[in-house]
Amino acid sequence: MPTFRILLLSGFFLLFTGSCKKDETPDPPESPAFELTFHNTYPLPEVEYAVFLSDAEGLVRAFRWLPGGDTARVAVPDAKTGEAFDCTVVGITTLSIPGTGIFDTTVVLTTYTNLSDGTDLHLRSPEFVQTTDLYVTLTNFSTLDAVVVPDGLTFAQPQAANNYVGQYRILHSGRFWLRLRINGESEWRYVLFDAANTPTVNATLDAATLPKLASTPASVGLPFFAPWSCRIDRVIDAGQQQFLAIGGNIPIPGGPVPIFDQLDVFEPPNPSTGTYRLRLNGTDVEPGSYTYLCDRLVSPLPASIPAPAFDIQPTTVTGPRVIAVKCTGAFDLLSLIRTQSGSTNFRWEVLTAPAGNNGIVTYRLPDVPKDLSIRFPRLKSYDYFGPSVRVRAENYDQFNDYPAALAPRLLLNDPLWQMKAGYVGRERVF
Repeated sequence: MPTFRILLLSGFFLLFTGSCKKDETPDPPESPAFELTFHNTYPLPEVEYAVFLSDAEGLVRAFRWLPGGDTARVAVPDAKTGEAFDCTVVGITTLSIPGTGIFDTTVVLTTYTNLSDGTDLHLRSPEFVQTTDLYVTLTNFSTLDAVVVPDGLTFAQPQAANNYVGQYRILHSGRFWLRLRINGESEWRYVLFDAANTPTVNATLDAATLPKLASTPASVGLPFFAPWSCRIDRVIDAGQQQFLAIGGNIPIPGGPVPIFDQLDVFEPPNPSTGTYRLRLNGTDVEPGSYTYLCDRLVSPLPASIPAPAFDIQPTTVTGPRVIAVKCTGAFDLLSLIRTQSGSTNFRWEVLTAPAGNNGIVTYRLPDVPKDLSIRFPRLKSYDYFGPSVRVRAENYDQFNDYPAALAPRLLLNDPLWQMKAGYVGRERVF
C-alpha cells in the first residue's frame, strides 16, 4: 500500500511539473493586424527620429523613438484587419553655434495619410550632387564685363581689386562650366570642366583665347512676372545622374532678386542629347495669386511654360488645426504645411489625397503624443501655428493617384523621381 501511494504521488508530481514547463514557453503572440517598418540610415545624434500612428479621429494609437542607423517596426496591436492609419514621422535636428552656447533646433513633422499594413518607409538623404570650390584667375583682357558660373554661389567676384581672382562654390554631378564677356564683345566665351570630382579646382584662364558661343540663346516664356528661381540642366546621362547646369549663378542670400518673365538660355556646343531638366519655382507678385513649381524633362526647350490646369481654393473651414480645401481639376497629391518660428522651429506637412474635381478635402491635425508634448510644449498648442496654411497641389505625368505619387516619397531610393515622373505644382497660402 505505501508503494502504491508513492507511485500515485509521483504521477501527480510529474503532471504538475509538466504543466509548469508548458506555461514557461507560451505560444508566440499573433502578428499584429497593422505594422509599419522603418529603415533609418541617419546615425544619432545627426537626426533624432520618432514615429506615431493615429486613427481617423486623430487619436494616437502607437508611438516610439527610432534607433539611429537601424530598422524598427511600429505596430497597432488592437488594429482591425484592413484598417489604415495616418503615420507621422518626426525629425529633430539640433545645431550648435560654436563658442556661443546657443542651439538651433528644428522639428519637422511629416504626416502620411491612409497608410496600409506592411508599408515600408525609408529615412535617407536623396541628394546626389557634389560640391566643388572653383578658384579661377582671369588674364589677357582689357575689361571684364560679366562672368556666369551656372549653379555656382559667388564667394569672390573677379575684379581689379583682387587681381581678377574669382571663387565659386558649385553644385554639380561631375561637369560644370563658366562663361564670360570681355572687352565689350557681344558674344560669350566659355570653358568646360569635365570629370571635376575633387573638392577644389584651381584654374588660370587666358580669356582672349577661350572659344566663343556661336549659337543664339533659346528663349523660354514663364507663366507670370516674378522673382523666379530657375535651374536648367542639359541631360548628359540621366541613368548615371549626370547633368550640365546651363542656368545662372546661385543668387547670393540677402542680395537683390531679379524679377522677370522670360529666360534666355545659353549652353556650350555639342555633345548634347537635346533633352533638358527644367526646375522652376516662382511666386506671382499679384495679390491672391499662386506659386508655380515644376521639375520635369523637356525636349526641346519650350517656347513658353503654361499655367497648371488644376488649382486649389480655400473654404470657410480653416484654422491652426483644421483646414478645408476645394480641389479644381485633376491632380495626384495634396500637401498642407504649417510652420512656426522661434527658439525651436516647427514645420508640419500633411500629405493626403485630393478630392477630385470640385471636391473638398478637410483635414484635422492628429493629437500630439505625450512624449513629444512634454519635450516641446509649443507643439501641443496648435494656436502657435496661426491661421496660415501653405497648400500645394501636385500632379505627375507618370502617376494617376495619391498612392502612386506617395510611393517614391516612402522609398526615397531615387533622387530624380520627381523629374522622371514629370512634376508640376501649384501652391497657395490660405
